[in-house]
Amino acid sequence: LVLTLDQNIQYIAQQELDKQVAATHARRGTVVIENPHTGEILALANSPSFNPDDYQDTPASRLGDPAVSEPYEPGSVFKLVTLSAALQQGLITPDELIDCQMGSIQLGGRTIHDHATIGVISVSDILRHSSDVGAIKIGLKLGDDEFYHYIHDYGFGQLTGVDLPGESRGLVRPPSRWQPMSIGAISIGQEVSATPL
Repeated sequence: LVLTLDQNIQYIAQQELDKQVAATHARRGTVVIENPHTGEILALANSPSFNPDDYQDTPASRLGDPAVSEPYEPGSVFKLVTLSAALQQGLITPDELIDCQMGSIQLGGRTIHDHATIGVISVSDILRHSSDVGAIKIGLKLGDDEFYHYIHDYGFGQLTGVDLPGESRGLVRPPSRWQPMSIGAISIGQEVSATPL
């Protein structure tokens, strides 16, 4: 058995995570630190944690490893997937201007609003300001099938192959099961789920 964990990084990650969970009164938190060149896991921390020497007195809900077993909707961080897929396809450039329609867009019979009134901004600023409208417009340029192709190729909806028990593959539905609103929701990290890992 060869571990890639770095005990110093693991210790610091756990201590800092515990502090932030307490300071923000969060129910839980997870940190995964990887070597970006190899994918090796250097630290994997969850809070609240448990003492493995005293697991009998630990509630079952705290015994799992949320970093690998509990998928969630990633939200705005998923905009990186949307924008990078469109950049790769040559559909946009970082400096291209996109009309974010003053922060409102209609899609599938629903209105989606940005957190602020945003007009015409660059693709880079869509990411910088986390514009939902801008990301949705870019997702629409990709189209359902091409977008799904990139989501799948990035590994979403699949196991990572990490040698830890209970890994979840998350949820990525094929375009045949998308609703008219789905491409917009997925562009901003909804209707898709992944584990922190």
